[in-house]
Amino acid sequence: MELIDTPNPNAKKIMTDLPESILLNDLNNIDGVSSVFFGPGFITISKLEDKEWEAITQEINNIFDKL
Repeated sequence: MELIDTPNPNAKKIMTDLPESILLNDLNNIDGVSSVFFGPGFITISKLEDKEWEAITQEINNIFDKL
């Protein structure tokens, strides 16, 4: 799993084909995440402006490590 930068510094993309139902609740419950968008073959995660990616990234990694 790799977080890919986007033009928006508060959003990152993950390329994945995992079903939305497996990830939606866990990703939305991360402190600092403002939205999660599922597209065909990718997920875009947006964070609150006042939060840093470091802690959010660790939580995302923890979720994907459990799968």
